[in-house]
Amino acid sequence: SFIFSAFFLLAACGGDRPKTDNTAAQPAPVSTGKRPIVWLEGIYATSSSPAHEVYDLFDDDPDTGWQTREGSGPDEGIMLYFPNAILIQSVQVVPENGSFQDEHSFFQTYVNGSLATGGKPGEKVALDNKPVKSLYIRFERTGLEQTAKREKDGVAIAIESFPADAHIGIKTLNLFDDKGEILRLMPPLRKHGDLSASSTLVPENAYSAANLFDCRKEFVWVEGNKTGSGEGETLNFEFAEPVNITAVQIWNGYQRSDEHVSANARVRDFEFGLKDSTTGKYTLRDTRAGQKIELSTPLSGQNFGLAIKSIYPGSKYKDLAISEMLFFDGDKPFTLVSKLPERNQTALRNKTGSSPLTHIFNRRISNTVEEAGVLTQQSIILRSDGTFV
Repeated sequence: SFIFSAFFLLAACGGDRPKTDNTAAQPAPVSTGKRPIVWLEGIYATSSSPAHEVYDLFDDDPDTGWQTREGSGPDEGIMLYFPNAILIQSVQVVPENGSFQDEHSFFQTYVNGSLATGGKPGEKVALDNKPVKSLYIRFERTGLEQTAKREKDGVAIAIESFPADAHIGIKTLNLFDDKGEILRLMPPLRKHGDLSASSTLVPENAYSAANLFDCRKEFVWVEGNKTGSGEGETLNFEFAEPVNITAVQIWNGYQRSDEHVSANARVRDFEFGLKDSTTGKYTLRDTRAGQKIELSTPLSGQNFGLAIKSIYPGSKYKDLAISEMLFFDGDKPFTLVSKLPERNQTALRNKTGSSPLTHIFNRRISNTVEEAGVLTQQSIILRSDGTFV
């Protein structure tokens, strides 16, 4: 029964999230020379070493970079979201020495969710000045993979593994605009704090409020009040240091697909303000697009609350969902980094106990089967944060 429940969680909830131990709030960057800042709407990596997060690719320090967890290689990737579509001529992934070790090393790009071009680490891979709203870079082969072959009953099976002490390391990620100049990308600033919800749908790991700040619009917070459809539910945001909030951006509903959005309840009217103080009243349109709501009065403080006053009902389910949130201080976006993802991961690890699953978490399992001249390739990664690919 445990494996069934584990896979239920894996199928439902969000992806690898940055650790919170080394994420002190950054000072606002200053634009220099001919490289104006391009603020990103969000970024995430499917796997990150606690000491080398994906954010380290954008800190203007050539000595830092991103690394996957040890034992994680093929099928890992990096996602970038832009607030507005931007023309990109090409992309260049500059790897650490030793991360890619043969001529067959390869990464694939996906532009706005669709398969685009691929190439080798170190090369400039053309994107043909496509307008890019989202860019995903997926690493397919590193040259470090090890293959064991066997044959049974006329079927050839190749089992591929990745060394337990190896990782993918990227020193620099360069995106070139339509003029061939390197874009200076800046992810949302990160502010420490905590968050809570008045209720959460069971299983809580799958529908946690932590999903509001994981930069993955397809994973959601869902309220869990069995007697209602979202009216009266609240979200509380507590920052470790005072912050200024001038606007809130919300991706309403369950944004996995258009069908998911319409099937579940969405927020219509809500109040937002300092906790236990006067709040402003706002309305969201019933659309899948992210909606940036300028506050009637900018707010400064540490504790804030959002209260749902009315909803757009779901066509199939009464549960209300919100996929993602982002705060703004003027033109600078920032996100709330809480310990909630870490607590959720601890709860999942405690559930696995001595289960065999603990030995394959975060490791890619892959094989290729050849039967009657037909090749079938398949792989899976079960992640310790409760996700899978």
